This record gives sequence, structure tokens and C-alpha cells, in this order.
Amino acid sequence: MTNAPLQDVSGLDARGISHTTLALHRVGREVPFCQFQRAALDVIQGILPFDSAWWGNAAAEPAEIHRLYLFNCDDSILEAYVPYMAQDFFRTALIDAPGTTINMADLISREGYLRTALYQDVGQRYRVEWSLGTLLVEPVSALQEFLTLWRHDGNKPFTEAERLTKELLMPHLWEAHRAARLREMLDGTQLRYDCWALADERGFLREISACFILFLREHWPGWRGSRLPEAMLECVRLATPLQTKQMKLQIVLNGRFRYLWALALSAVDKLSPRERDVATRYARGDTYAAIALALGLAPATVRNHIANCYQKLAVKNKAELAMRLLDAKPAMGSALRIP
Repeated sequence: MTNAPLQDVSGLDARGISHTTLALHRVGREVPFCQFQRAALDVIQGILPFDSAWWGNAAAEPAEIHRLYLFNCDDSILEAYVPYMAQDFFRTALIDAPGTTINMADLISREGYLRTALYQDVGQRYRVEWSLGTLLVEPVSALQEFLTLWRHDGNKPFTEAERLTKELLMPHLWEAHRAARLREMLDGTQLRYDCWALADERGFLREISACFILFLREHWPGWRGSRLPEAMLECVRLATPLQTKQMKLQIVLNGRFRYLWALALSAVDKLSPRERDVATRYARGDTYAAIALALGLAPATVRNHIANCYQKLAVKNKAELAMRLLDAKPAMGSALRIP
């Protein structure tokens, strides 16, 4: 690094950094993992202006980029960059100081950068005039996670205040990213995280997604406030599912709290509990007679139930029926139905 004195950081926006940090954690909770990086960079761009960026995961030995997310940059940059990776002074500085945000302006003069082959063959082509980067090393795997922001205007280098701002934000960005990835892997579906809420046993909300607010206002137009609608309170207290004409609401008990998530009804949800029981037994290979004996029904009644299931699910044979049941979301069980 050069010995250039630090720039004045009296303009560091502490309130803006705090708001941005909170926004990053909200993105980690509410945005599907596949959209997280774009959403997080949009948040950062609000406090730290930049024109393009790359965000990736790499190994040190051998030097190899494993995954790369590009923001406002053509994906051909990776192919153009790889031949210069070993001579990239900026990458070397990041590796030598993990956790520290590096400003290219602190490493080399503008004139010196313009004379490098890296700039002439890569930077100029992709308008990488100034770089601001941070690299972290995962302690167990030793994999590197990096994020570098770029500016396209050669007259607008990143400032020391901007460098410090990024350095303060990066631990929160990494943590939100890891949490979003773990949530994706553990759950296997994003649906419940699109429309969810956390409430106590009395129905007072502690956390709620924007989608769940819309769900409540759609079904209870007069609803306002911090407590769930009256019609939901008994189900919340008992942690039993609830169903409307359009949505089903699952409730999971965890100590004094209830985790709620809403899903749109599928065709299978239109079956009555008896129809679903009969259809499930029939799809797994039970005969009409066996089903009738197990459920205390007449064989003709079982036949009528199967016919109704075929009609409601728009299927024509047992194989299609089995597939439709397999694809369906978990049943609501004895869900309370409300208008």
C-alpha cells in the first residue's frame, strides 16, 4: 500500500449505515435466496454509489473462481480476466488483508493503473476505473468470499469514508447471505418465507412479512394493528391449521410463539378429508373392497368418492391420481374453515 494519508472521515453516515445494516438482514429473511445478491447490492448502492460489481467464491490453491455473480457487467469478463489473475495487484492486496476493505486508490496512482496490462486488456474494456473490494476467508474450508464494487468514471475514486462504510457493512452482508442460503437448504421451498408471521400465544405479532400483511388485509379488509384478526386467535392459541376459500394457513408451535405461513390452495385441497383418505388408499393400490372394509363404507360409496376425486383433480386414471397426490403440499388435516 502507499503511504497516502487517510481522507477526512467526518462525513461517515452512521445513521445510513445503521439503516442499511437492518435492510440487509431484512433482505436475508424475506427475499428468495436466488434473488438475494441482486437485492443486497441494490440496498448497498443506496448508501455507497457504484456502477457495477462482482461477487464470488474462490479457492486460493489452486487459484480458481468457483462461483461468480455479476452486477451490471457482461459475463465475458471472467474469461478476459483469468489470464491476468496471477498479476492482479488488487487481488493480492485483498488476499493479504482478509476482512479489510481495499480501495484501489490506496494501492496505485491513477497514471500507474492506466499503464498496466490489466487495465489495458480488461479494465478499460469493462469500464473498471476504480475498485473497492473486500475478501473474507471461511475458517474451515479456507474458501474465499469476495465482493468488489466498480466505478466507471475515472474522475470519481472511492473515498476513505466509502471504504470504511463498506468495511462496516460487509460482516452483516456475509451473515445475511449465509443465513439466506441455510434457510433455503433447510426448508427446500421458498413459499413459506414469502408469506409468514411470528406471533405469541395471544395472537400479538412479533415479526411479519409484507406478503402476510397483504394476506391479512385481503381476507379481513378492516384489519389493522399489532394483533391478528379475531377469527384467527383460537387457531393460533391451539396451534391448529386454518383454511379460507383461497389460502391455507399452517401454524407451528415453538414455546410461547407460533410460526404461521400461508399457501395458496391446490386442487388436492378441494377434496374433503374423506375423499382424500379414499384417494390416498386407492392410489397406493388398495381395492374398493379393502377401502370399504377399512373405512366402514359400502363399495359403491368408495366408487363414488373415487369418481368425485377424478373430476375435482382432472385426472383420468390411478397413475395420474397418484402423481397429483404426490405433488400436493402437506394436507391441512382438520383445518378450521372460515368464509
